[in-house]
Formats: sequence, C-alpha cells, structure tokens
Amino acid sequence: MTSMEASTRPKKKARKDNQRNRAGAGGKDPSSAKSPPPGKKKLKALSRQHHTGAASGGGRPGTSQSRAAAAAARELLEAVPVAELSSQQKADLIAELCESVLEDPDSAFTSVKVMESGGGGGDDGDEEEGEQHTIRLPSKVRRLIDLADPRLNGEDEMTARLALISLLAVFRDVLPSYRIRLPTQAERSVRVTKETKKLWDYERNLLEHYQSYLKLLERTWTTSAKRQEVGRGVSILSATAIMCLCELLKSAPHFNFRSNVMSVVVKQMNNRQNDEVSAACCSAIESIFVSDGQGEVALEAARLVSKMIKDRKFSVRTEVLRVFVSLPLRVHEDEAQAAKLAAEANKKKKKKDRATAEIEEEMREGDATVNKITLARAQADTLHAVTLTYFRILKSEDLSDGKVAELLPAALEGLAKFAHLINMDTVVDLLAVLKNMLKRVDNLPLDAGLNCVLTAFQTLHGPGQEMQIDQKEYVDPLFSLLPRLCSESESARNTELAIKCLHAAFIGRKEYSTVRAAAFVKQLCSVSMHAPSHTSGPLLAFVRQFIQRYPSVHQLLENEQDIITSGAYTPMASDPEHTNPFATSAWELATLQFHVHPRVTYHASGAAAQRMLQLPAEDPGRIRADLIGNSRQGYIAYKVSKKKHPLRAKGAHDKRRRQQYRFITPRETENHHLK
Repeated sequence: MTSMEASTRPKKKARKDNQRNRAGAGGKDPSSAKSPPPGKKKLKALSRQHHTGAASGGGRPGTSQSRAAAAAARELLEAVPVAELSSQQKADLIAELCESVLEDPDSAFTSVKVMESGGGGGDDGDEEEGEQHTIRLPSKVRRLIDLADPRLNGEDEMTARLALISLLAVFRDVLPSYRIRLPTQAERSVRVTKETKKLWDYERNLLEHYQSYLKLLERTWTTSAKRQEVGRGVSILSATAIMCLCELLKSAPHFNFRSNVMSVVVKQMNNRQNDEVSAACCSAIESIFVSDGQGEVALEAARLVSKMIKDRKFSVRTEVLRVFVSLPLRVHEDEAQAAKLAAEANKKKKKKDRATAEIEEEMREGDATVNKITLARAQADTLHAVTLTYFRILKSEDLSDGKVAELLPAALEGLAKFAHLINMDTVVDLLAVLKNMLKRVDNLPLDAGLNCVLTAFQTLHGPGQEMQIDQKEYVDPLFSLLPRLCSESESARNTELAIKCLHAAFIGRKEYSTVRAAAFVKQLCSVSMHAPSHTSGPLLAFVRQFIQRYPSVHQLLENEQDIITSGAYTPMASDPEHTNPFATSAWELATLQFHVHPRVTYHASGAAAQRMLQLPAEDPGRIRADLIGNSRQGYIAYKVSKKKHPLRAKGAHDKRRRQQYRFITPRETENHHLK
C-alpha cells in the first residue's frame, strides 16, 4: 500500500462521519435527503430496466436481451406493492402470475428470500458497498390473493374480479384428487426422505393458501349480505365470489374445507335478492347429488338443505325443495338395514385384529371402487332426511295457502320418485296423508293433485303392493283432474305428468270395472277435442293403447243407433261409474279426424280403426316431447292435399295408356262483346 492510499482512506472515513453528524444534528445534506418509497424506486428501476432491454434488443422480442429484460421486469413488478400499480399493470401481473403458477406449481406456494444491498455515496461521487440484509417476498399465489382483496389493491373491484376468477382456474387445476391429511407432530419427528418432506411442505402451503382464498371469498360475500340488508342489492364482485364458491364445490367436493364451502352455498340457495345467485347455488348442490359416488358428500348436503328448510319454517323457494329430485337413490330402507348390520359385524372383526383393519382401511382409501356397504348406509340416511322433510311439509298445519301452493307440487314430486324405496311403516302414514289431501283435490293446483295421485300409485306398486287397499280412492280424483288440461298453460306443463298417472292407473295395474274404464276413454276423447295439439296427440295415442288393453270398451266405437242403452251420459258426475258412458259413443274421434294437425288426425283415425300402437316410436311421452319441441321452434305441421287437374283424364297415371287431354270448345258469342 502506498503512502497516498494510506492517507486517502482516513479522509474518506472522516468525511463520512461528518455527514452522519450533520444528519443527526438536523443539518441539510444531499445524501441525507428524504428518499422515495421503495415501491416507487422499484417502479423507476422497472422502467429503466424495460427501456434498457428494449434498446439493447433492438425492439425484437425474440432476442436473448429482450427476454432477459422481460424476465427482470416481471420479477421487479411482482415485488412492487399492489396498491402502487396501475390497472393495466395489475392485469398484466395477474396474467404473468397465473402462467408462472401453472408452469411450476411446486414453487408457486413458497415465499422467496431475496438479498437486498444498500449503497451509499459521498460528496465526491465515490460509492461504497453497504450492508446486505435478507427480505422475504410473498409467494405467487399470495400475490394473486392480495390482488383479489379490494382492501389491498387500492379498492379496484375490476382487478379483484379478475384475480378471483384467475385463482379459481388455478385451484381447479392444482388441487389434488384426494383429501390432504397433514402429518402429526409424532410423524414429523420421524426421519423421512427429502421427497416426503418436500411433499409435506407443498401440501401444507397449498392448504394455507387455499384456506386464505376461501376466507377472502366468504368475506367478500358477507360484505354483500350487509349491502342486501340495507337494500342496495348484490354487487358484481360479491356475485363473482359466490359463483367461485359454487364452482369450487362442483370441481372439488372431496377436498378439504368442503363443509365450509357447502354451508355458505346452501344458505344462499334461498337468496331472494338475486335469482342468478340462487340458481347457481341450487345447480352446485344438484351437481354434488349426481356426481357423488360414495354418497357421503350427498348425505352431508342433504342434511344441510333439510336443516335450512326447517329453520326457515318452509319459507323457501320451490327450486330449493326440487333439488332433492336429482338424488340418484337406489337402496331400499330394508337393504340399508342389512348393510348396517353388516357394517356392525365388520367393526367387531376390526376390534379383534386392529393391525389388519388399519391396513385394509388404507388400501380401501386408495382403491377407486365404491364400497357398497358405505353407499347403502349413506343413501339410507339421505332417504330418511329427504322423506322427513317431505312429511313435515305435508303434515304442517300452519302453512299459508301461498306456501302450500308453492311447495306441495315439489314435495309430492319427490315423494312420487322415492315412494318405492320407503318401508312398510312409512307407507301407511303416507297413504293416509294422501287420502286426506285427495278429498280436496279440486282446491289443489293441478300439478300438486297429479303428483298426489302418482305418489299413491307408486307407493302401492312398490312397498304397498301386498296391502289390501281399494285403489278407487286414488283413481276417481284423476277423473276430475283431466278436464283441467284444456288450459294452454296447464297442458304445456302437466301433460307428461297426467300421462304418467294414467299409465300407473290403467297400464301398470288391471282395472276390473268396465264402466270406469269406458268413462276414462270418453273423458280423454272429450279433453282431446278442446286441448292444444301437443296435448291432444299424446292423449289420443294413450286412448289407442287403452283400447288394446281393455277390449270391453270397444262398444264406445259403435254407432249409438245400433246399441240399446238406458239413461243418459252425465259427464259432470264426480264418480266415473255414475257417468253412464255406454249411453253414448266416442263420436269425438270422428270429428278429430279433420283436425288441422296431422299427428292428431293420425291418432284419432288409429283409435277409431283400433290399430295397435307401434311402441316405442309412438309412445305418448315421446309424441308429447316431439310436439312440444316443434311448438317451441315455431314449426307448424300441415298436410299437403293434392288434387287432380280438371283437364287431366282419369287414367293419366296408368302407364299402359296414353295421356289424354280434354279440351273445352269455346262457346260462340256472335261478337256481342264487340258491339
């Protein structure tokens, strides 16, 4: 070291000490002036880096300099506080982060440590290396969560919506197909491999970030609930949050925190402020009912929905109760009881040999097959919860008339679907309730009355088939409900349901009363005269099937003058056996042969000629679906009638004869028109 260098180093140190003393005493020094915030520093560094990269790369994005500059810009942009970015920069950052997360999910949930060095400058422009310290930057997914929080992104709702939807797409791709179980403290104390330790850390970080995302969604929706109480309605951001919860429930019903997500979604199934929110939540629960293979998730959802209906005292939307219809229940309650006994026997075996039982349980978790015992027990408990809800609605006496009209059709529709699965003890109570309701069937809505009849027949054909009950009490109300199909609105919605009731009453069982069968044929022909074409066609097709099933009603197809009867036909009688149907004929079939719709004409002539119905092509339900589809598409069927030309000879179509034309000789006018 030279003497000049030795004398320069103490001078630099003394100069730096003087600067510190002046800064501490309140003196004004350029080096001690207030520096800009770190976020603005990084933004300036970002712009300098971007311009430098563009200049060095010559504006060509394919060069290595431009790619390096873009990577450096992205790293600097991710380190800048969210609130200090512009809207366009936030959108670009969301896209960059999502792409980076999907490229490398393992490192997306881990925070990054960065070494930051501080520099100092003296009056003479010399620079000296400052102290270095370590800072921890948030993970990429954490940055996305911050962008989705309006409190952290500068109250930018558009950016929050973009971030929420982007996080939804990320988690739908990243979440595993199994439920994560974090290791216990004893398991962590055991020495494991690096791969196992890495997997544990990844799963723990994934759960932490997923939980933070769910809390953000719930908090965003809770803010909207407070707005609804004030009367301001649902904001777009809140609607986006509840839609994200519904999609997460659909895509990952097996994953952790599903109970929390499900509780929020079930509560909003009855949202009165926004129909779209209610429809989305109902659709999510229906998706769970349909897709659940083991039945445990569907059982949890069914219990939550039943509890919500009970707590609200049945003041719910019809769609909420109609969600139960999508349950694919197939296990009878007696079979479920046998499954419970088998499960108890398996428990006793497991107690004897716990080591083997634990191994079998772990092997069963990794197996993709469905455990039949678990499925049977879950479906039995689900059926119990659903039928209990239906019975509460049917037996409730404090329901107002509006609530009865709104909930009864949905409840009876569900009972009609699941009636064949209930046990004998429940059948007796159900038939007693239905019998009391059918006594006032004229005061019920048409769909409620038809569902009531269908439920009774489904119950009698299933578990109640051994009961000696006169089914006349359930057939007669159907006779009085058929004329209500003549209305345009009622026929469009309830024709299929009426055909199901008729099939259950006369095709699924044998009717031994000839007078009652003939009365129904006459009633169906009368209704077909006045109902729309999409109702007349299926009813006439069923009449053809009815005539083939009961040959004793062929007397209605004869001429009234060729038969000997006593009395007159009384169609207004409540009991079909008192209508005296054989005193008249099915003259409506002759009139319907001239109907404007060709499908109605075809089935009317087929019924009059006693032609057999060609199934399944001419099934009444299929005909109804085709006619409804044509009416919705605006298609009007018509019959083309071809007439022969008056100048064409009768034998014009005979190839063996030569075509002959007949010409008309004009009459002489003697030129009177020219005078």
